[in-house]
Amino acid sequence: MVATAKKYNPGFLTDDELVASFCVRTKELESIITMLRECTGNSNPHRIVIGSRGSGKTSLLLRAAAEVRRTSDLRSDLFPIVFAEESYRVATTGQFWLECLARLAIQVPGTADGPDLYRTVRDLRVIRDDRVLAGRCLGVLQDFADREDKRLVLMVENLNMLFRDMSDPEAGWRLRHTLQTDPRFVLLASATSRFAEIDSPEHALYDLFTVCVLRPLDTNECAVLWETVSGRRSPSETIRSLQILTGGSPRLLAIVARFGAGQSFRELMADLLDLVDDHTEYFKSHIEALPAQERRVYLALADLWKPATTKEIADEALLDTSKCSAQLTRLIERGVVQVAGGTARRKQYYLTERLYNIYYLLRSRGSNRLIESLIRFMESYYSPRGLRDFSARMADEIEGFDPEMASFHRIALLRLMSLPKLAGFREELLRMIPRELAEAVARDASRSNAEARELGTEPPVRAPAARPHEGTDEHLLQSAIALLDEAAVLNRRKRFEDALSVYGEVVRRFGENDSPAVLEQVAKALLCKGVALRNLGRFEEVLAALDEVVDRLGLKESPALLAYVARALVYKAATLGMWNQPEEALIACGNAVRRFEASNVSTLRVHVADAHVFRGFALDDLNRPEEALDAFDQAVLQFTEIGSPDTVESIALALVSKGNVLSTLNRAEEALSVFDEVEHRVGVRDTSTCRSLIAKAFVDKGNALKDLNRPEEALIAYEEVIRRFGESESPEILEYVAAALHWRVLTLSGTNRPDEALTACDDLVRRFGESDIPEVLGRVARALFFKGFSLHTLGRPDEALAAYDELIHRFGDVSARAIRLPLAMALVGKGYVLRSQSRTQEALDAFDEAVRRFGKSESPALREQVEFAIVDKADVELSLRRYDAAIRTADRVLERRPPASPFNRCQGHLIRAKANLAGGDTASCEQDLELLLEIVPELDFLPRNVIDWVMTICSDLGPARMRELILTSPAAELLLPLTTALEWELGLEPRVAREVEEVARDVQRDLAELRETRADDVA
Repeated sequence: MVATAKKYNPGFLTDDELVASFCVRTKELESIITMLRECTGNSNPHRIVIGSRGSGKTSLLLRAAAEVRRTSDLRSDLFPIVFAEESYRVATTGQFWLECLARLAIQVPGTADGPDLYRTVRDLRVIRDDRVLAGRCLGVLQDFADREDKRLVLMVENLNMLFRDMSDPEAGWRLRHTLQTDPRFVLLASATSRFAEIDSPEHALYDLFTVCVLRPLDTNECAVLWETVSGRRSPSETIRSLQILTGGSPRLLAIVARFGAGQSFRELMADLLDLVDDHTEYFKSHIEALPAQERRVYLALADLWKPATTKEIADEALLDTSKCSAQLTRLIERGVVQVAGGTARRKQYYLTERLYNIYYLLRSRGSNRLIESLIRFMESYYSPRGLRDFSARMADEIEGFDPEMASFHRIALLRLMSLPKLAGFREELLRMIPRELAEAVARDASRSNAEARELGTEPPVRAPAARPHEGTDEHLLQSAIALLDEAAVLNRRKRFEDALSVYGEVVRRFGENDSPAVLEQVAKALLCKGVALRNLGRFEEVLAALDEVVDRLGLKESPALLAYVARALVYKAATLGMWNQPEEALIACGNAVRRFEASNVSTLRVHVADAHVFRGFALDDLNRPEEALDAFDQAVLQFTEIGSPDTVESIALALVSKGNVLSTLNRAEEALSVFDEVEHRVGVRDTSTCRSLIAKAFVDKGNALKDLNRPEEALIAYEEVIRRFGESESPEILEYVAAALHWRVLTLSGTNRPDEALTACDDLVRRFGESDIPEVLGRVARALFFKGFSLHTLGRPDEALAAYDELIHRFGDVSARAIRLPLAMALVGKGYVLRSQSRTQEALDAFDEAVRRFGKSESPALREQVEFAIVDKADVELSLRRYDAAIRTADRVLERRPPASPFNRCQGHLIRAKANLAGGDTASCEQDLELLLEIVPELDFLPRNVIDWVMTICSDLGPARMRELILTSPAAELLLPLTTALEWELGLEPRVAREVEEVARDVQRDLAELRETRADDVA
């Protein structure tokens, strides 16, 4: 509880911390300090600061006290006495002055030439006559003021609640008499609301105070507070959103800023439940501190989430209206409920601190649908236009990419997110990318290592042996080995069909032999046959070959032959995993473990440990990460117990795989330890596979560091891969060097170092531009796309076009899968840049070229690029006022089979609706608008251009018709702020949550500006 108090209570801050953190309410502070400087006559001015909970009253009073203590002229004339924030023990005049003396004793416990104030307070507490107590306490305070030659500034919190609980009806009048007649006392008080003692002429404190009302922070003040607390600037649109959600409450905004430093608005809202969980004690204690009936009324109002009348609240709380009214009065006095409209006879009420309402709704109902709809509208409406929507589209499309392309696409997004006007949305857009796509890259690479090691196609090189006699087992053995060597040569030459014939001959000629040595060659032929079949994509026959090993040798007693059985089961698991059948792979692994886990034969134990590795892969694929971690741990344990140098690589593979799973669970610190362990274990063997695993571990370590927001350390890890392995000749190792360069670009982009990122991109192209490794060439193509994309976002369109053209010319005739997607993206990106330069015909040609090349592709990612090209072409035609052409082009997207993505269908209907409206076909425009509104709720984000256009055509269709179209659509909740604004224009008085109302006011303002703009255009 102490930690929680310190976290939220400014009373625990030092004067220096108060001064450093105080950044809003500065005008109010200046006014208070000016008032205190005027305390020079026979009577003093007094002031009361009124504001709801969290509005900054305490901070303001404490900051004023700090200013008195740290400013020489004020310090020489004034002495602040700061009461506790809630002085529960004060019920009489005597107790008020006793509390004042007790607070003074804490600040000045005693001096050599003065009284012991602690002892004085202790002695005075026994006095039961309140008038005597008040006189004695007042005398001690007056003596202190005279001795110090200072006026005492009494800083009293929550004066309204203090007087509400006073049992002495004369207390107010006695306090007033002292304050008006004794210049030694100045009262600087606070209250959560106005109250009768200061508002009614018949009460004692009427007209005694100058009243300072703390209004909610405006957008500029919210921005200043956000930057002070979080250390980061955010776009004004994001600040406006947070101002609405927190109601401009400094305390709530500070809580969000501490939680959300570095997060965008969308990301912050996506993690709002995490914020609630992180601050449950704070929010919950606020609610639980209310008496039972007050809490009941408070929660009923929270459930309604709109300005509500006493009767509505009473009905929700199941209370009599009179009782509910009394509780509302007390809640208003506490400052937690406010009057929010209605009439004098039928007032409406609302919670003062809005985030409490969201807290309650989220905690009690989960993700509240209305809140989610409001957030989605706000994140779109209060966001930079143009590039932000383009970025969101990029993020949305990435789910259809293969893992490698998804990784590179993140680079491009990070480059875009580094732009100042989109910096606040960087993480938001990255969060739209499924995390598992990025992790799949590392997992697939781990598996390829395992399979290359386990499914090697070349038998070991043997020295020539003396020719045995024909017909003997030795002769048969040598004949079988010779055939396998021949098949290995055919495999190297990629003559897989010929190799299959040789393997078949080995099985046919020697399969019935009883010699264990000869049967080993038969088993080897069947395993290698499986590899050749896999290379030919004949999946079912691969499994049949492996099953034949188990069927032929499963009942043998020879450990050497049983090792082939175990190996076949592991290979089967690997193959099933590769073909995305994790359940069947898990069964194969289980068979290997059950059959051989009790064996003491080291070769069998090695295969059991291997089975645990592949079991971990399958469990990870089945989204059972904790079981996967256990499987990898078992593999490491068993490999370690075996203790053979040959198992070092397997240990490293299991560790790297474990680290990847930990990363997916956001346990990055644990993952770092595992990746560090890899080099410690593998460093004892200098083989190509070991070097490859070390390189991979460094890449994965860098990614874990990046996830921990430690970019400089991540860069060191990536650069270590480049330094140590950059000159390797191993294709597998070079893939990790290219990956390190890839992630280096991403990290530099994410830390807003565009020039260094572009240099790193050029380095990747320079190093690997002539590579013959398809995957590496794919990275080169992606790097060139990234370069073009980044240069465009940096406002260097000519250089961007040059980068896109280099990619197109270099790889235009390459059909490799790894090249196709970046090539398609380059054509679409080129068209986008050309359009921005008003080179519309060239842009149309680029879009047409993308469709011509990839229009028949079945790849989801390529299909989406084609859709983007068609949509962008239709939009260009619309801008050229070729309305019929734009409609025909939009039809191509809307008629695609399988259907285009929801985003592109939405854009197709939008373009067609615009074109129909421009052509005078209002009925068709409305039909497309209805179809568009059906799609909008399916989207992960609400496109800003949809909101803009719907607002624009309000004047064409009229607010009544537009309201009707929206309210009868599935998008009604999502567009509630817009329909609210339209209802105001129609003279209606909708009652909605205050958060919705404030957004609607902004929408109403924009609608008015749109009307004025169109009127000017017509004029």
